Amino acid sequence: MSFGSVKINVVNDYLKFAVMLLSALAGMVCSAQARPLELSIQNKVDDVGNVELELTLKNSGDRPVFHVRPMFHFHHSMSMMSKIMRLDPGQSISLENDQHPPVMRVGRYPLTAMVEYWTHPTSGTKQSILVTDSFFFKDPVKSKVEGSLESVTDFDSSILKVLLQNHSESLKNIRMMLLLPPGIEAQDFSGIMGLTMRGGEAKNFEIRVLRRKNQTQDRFPVHLMVEYGEMLKHYSEQINGTVRFSPVWYSMKYMTHFIALAFMALILLGYYYRTHNQK
Repeated sequence: MSFGSVKINVVNDYLKFAVMLLSALAGMVCSAQARPLELSIQNKVDDVGNVELELTLKNSGDRPVFHVRPMFHFHHSMSMMSKIMRLDPGQSISLENDQHPPVMRVGRYPLTAMVEYWTHPTSGTKQSILVTDSFFFKDPVKSKVEGSLESVTDFDSSILKVLLQNHSESLKNIRMMLLLPPGIEAQDFSGIMGLTMRGGEAKNFEIRVLRRKNQTQDRFPVHLMVEYGEMLKHYSEQINGTVRFSPVWYSMKYMTHFIALAFMALILLGYYYRTHNQK
């Protein structure tokens, strides 16, 4: 093996080492974003439409969480539940909610639970997690209105591209509600919006979504709830997607770490170049 090839191998080894360090840092960043709370919803509906819900919260992380505030979203209203002051690692709590209004129409209904919590008892950043589900009353009807959500990143906002398709032959008067987690807000889309779709029709529209000040997260789950009634039945469809923002402000937070690692890699690279050139 020639001396030149040895130098190339050494350079490659240390380049790989630098890449491994950068990858490890990226992994730490991702793990720092991990959320410790796990949520699950259980539901029970009787023959006359009374609904009972149970929300189970489990701390699957290695640190306690504080000031846990759960709430249910249904029928375009919110129902607050008992606040939990502290949830230790491995601890699990189930909360019952009987505030859901009785359902009258046969069919499927959406459910959403959102939980806000703090990672420190007196300071820190408020976190939130959102989970969706559905239940049916007597008949698990399937919606004929389906769609998709795609996100296009802008510098200071994001464009959410919505596609809706009516796969039936009949007219549908639908109601839509866009559920966004804390930290982002939709421009010109608040509350409930109505839309009429002819049979077989497809519609596209866009929603501009803004990230609030001092928000460093760059990906957010979003849910578009679509509901309509037909022939004394209730139909619902949940369209899930992810809103993405430019990571520039988030990455600046960790830029010093990447610069330090890159600088260290260059020093090691220069040192081995000089050492082998002297031989």
